Amino acid sequence: MTPTPDRALFIGRFQPFHHGHRNVVEKLLSEHNEVIICVGSAESPMTGKNPFSAGERVEMIRAAFNEAQLSRILIIPVRDVNDHARWVQHVKSLVPSFSAVYSNNAVVADLFHKAGIPLKPVEFFDRGPKEGRLIRELMAKGDGEWKKHVPEGTVKFIDSIKGAERMAGL
Repeated sequence: MTPTPDRALFIGRFQPFHHGHRNVVEKLLSEHNEVIICVGSAESPMTGKNPFSAGERVEMIRAAFNEAQLSRILIIPVRDVNDHARWVQHVKSLVPSFSAVYSNNAVVADLFHKAGIPLKPVEFFDRGPKEGRLIRELMAKGDGEWKKHVPEGTVKFIDSIKGAERMAGL
């Protein structure tokens, strides 16, 4: 039997990808050989809660890292299946094998626990202003303060697609 590679699975929506997410990925890169970033709710763009498409989220995540880091990061969008009993197996069918799972989402934790796969919480980094909902609210208000909570490369990408302007219309 082939051993499971030392690979972390980090699950989130990343709407948008912010400094808190980047901090987690950097920590996971220091502890694991590779990190799989599972971009959840990949089928749900253009809403207030999910303003960015899966492809846009992949681009904004890639823009936050350098080439050396990206050589150890896999970014995989995963659609919801709207069936909790099948969701963990669905994720496992779409991503390479992993040795650890990380998320702070209570539903994700419960589903992996029920599947017999322990999930580790991630340490929050400056949680208040680094929460996606608050960043989306700043974007929707046209408040440029959102930019200080998001990696520079990600800001440039969001600006290039007029993401903040889009938020005002949602």
